[in-house]
Amino acid sequence: MYERLADKLETTTSALKWFPGHGAEESWIVEVEQELGFRLPPSYRWWLVHYGNARLNGGEILAISAPEHREYDDSDLLYIHRLNIAEDWWISRFPNRLDLFVPDSDELYFFDTSSRDEQGEFPIMCYDLMNELIDKYASTFAEFLERLIDERS
Repeated sequence: MYERLADKLETTTSALKWFPGHGAEESWIVEVEQELGFRLPPSYRWWLVHYGNARLNGGEILAISAPEHREYDDSDLLYIHRLNIAEDWWISRFPNRLDLFVPDSDELYFFDTSSRDEQGEFPIMCYDLMNELIDKYASTFAEFLERLIDERS
């Protein structure tokens, strides 16, 4: 199902750095989904299980850490989400935002959890912090990752 993305991940050597064998366990994903109140998109779940982590040009694509490390791992999706909820003004301004990737630049990528397609995928939005603009970047996590690799390789 994600062969094209897997091939791209195997051949990319410049932009994306990932460490095989560090995927998330299914129980960790289920625990996160229970706290969030919804299922994560299928392509992102696939990524979490098979790859689980990556650095792209200095930024981390958020993943799911082991529960015992979640309280201090700033690359953990749920940890970052909890921090965003603690900032009342932030979550009230973007109630359907689930951060995904915050590179060292003037942009932020997030799942728009208000819209799910028939496969269960959330669109990924790009928030231009300098101009306060939000645009759709990709329809699925798999498309998001492929596009990032293409743009930054």
